[in-house]
Amino acid sequence: MYQVPIETELTAKLIKDAIDYNEKRRERFNRLDDYYLGKQEITKREKDSTRFNNKVMVNHAKYIVDVATGYLLGNPVDYQVNDGIDIQPILDAYKRQTMENMDVEIAKECSIFGIKYEYIYADENAEPRSVALDVRNTIIIYDNTMVHNKLYGLNYRPIYNKPQDTTPAYYDVIVATKNEIINYTLTGNNLKEISRKPHVFGKVPMIEYRNNGELQGDFEPVISLIDAYNLIQSDRVNDREQLVDSILCFYGMQFDNEQMKQLKEYRALSNIPHDGKIEYLTKDVNESDVNVLRKNIEQDIHKISMVPNMSDENFVGNSSGVALRYKLLTFEQTIKNKERFFEKSLIERFVLYGTFLQTKSIMKAVPAEEVDVVFKRNLPSNDYETSQMINNLTGIVDKELLVSQLSFVKDASETVEIAEQEEGDTPKDESYAANDFADMNETDQNVQVSNEDMN
Repeated sequence: MYQVPIETELTAKLIKDAIDYNEKRRERFNRLDDYYLGKQEITKREKDSTRFNNKVMVNHAKYIVDVATGYLLGNPVDYQVNDGIDIQPILDAYKRQTMENMDVEIAKECSIFGIKYEYIYADENAEPRSVALDVRNTIIIYDNTMVHNKLYGLNYRPIYNKPQDTTPAYYDVIVATKNEIINYTLTGNNLKEISRKPHVFGKVPMIEYRNNGELQGDFEPVISLIDAYNLIQSDRVNDREQLVDSILCFYGMQFDNEQMKQLKEYRALSNIPHDGKIEYLTKDVNESDVNVLRKNIEQDIHKISMVPNMSDENFVGNSSGVALRYKLLTFEQTIKNKERFFEKSLIERFVLYGTFLQTKSIMKAVPAEEVDVVFKRNLPSNDYETSQMINNLTGIVDKELLVSQLSFVKDASETVEIAEQEEGDTPKDESYAANDFADMNETDQNVQVSNEDMN
């Protein structure tokens, strides 16, 4: 967190210092990005040209990020408020820009880098919109008080005169304050203002998303284990390839060019002395020991990252919901921690959108404490067990809460309302059927009486 005294004014020195601070993190961000994309340390390994150098890369980094992100946001978040509070204009603004897709993108990059930024602005139609910003070109400046209020949000772009240049000629800088959006160019220590316009979000419209308190990526603590696993797998392939291409040794005999030709053409040799010997020169490899080491490293990768290996035998079979959740206990704790940080930023976004729409008289103000962000785990569900639980709790817990536990129910209140209508219609229909049956019997009796009279 980049902090300055609360009275600090926006100057060229402040902007340059903030950019320099963020540039120190670029190398780390680039490395994390490379690992997610599969550009890992094993791919850079070099050996003598006469030796085998397979580069087997098993992308545990991508697996960890994708599983964690899918578990957190495989189902879109839901925003809930008390009755009488209308948040539909905000939800409509979210829907118009497919906000759930942006949430997944933000969560994924949070999982990679440990941090992510979002910028909110008014588009050409005067509607609020969000855009995800690259962590390598974005930084938020906070004050140094105990609450660390936002002072400024910076997004910058280095401009180079030539592609081969390593130092930018200048920076294009966008600075967001609590009242304005200002465009600058920063050349050395010289700051030139390009444009300035007010905004009505009420706060700095730049949001910081954190993966955890340490701002650490999900696979970052296990990078050394990932490297070790790739090294073992690569060397196993090298050993197999070396075994196929082993050196043939001859003992107690002369091996001339004619015999070499015979061996290549006919795969056979003749005139071998009775005390001669032929064998391949190979390296003894204890495959079982190597496999044990490989499995131990893989287990440590999942243990330390707290992201389970879903292909492990522990997840094979039909486990009950309780058993499955017990196996995912540490993973669930990690996701809960991510969820708390993510929820805080989502509510901040919600308030910014609400403030903007309120100034346009589209909706009334919604206090942050009135908003609940509900995360829905993307887990296989056992609806049969859930239905048994519902039956056991009927009459004790309200119907809407019980029905909402079923995975296939999208709107619990609507489902309960329809069920109550159908339940109310059934006796009514039966009464009609009973009356009709009684009328039919009465008609039949009258017909019988009439027939008797005629007889």
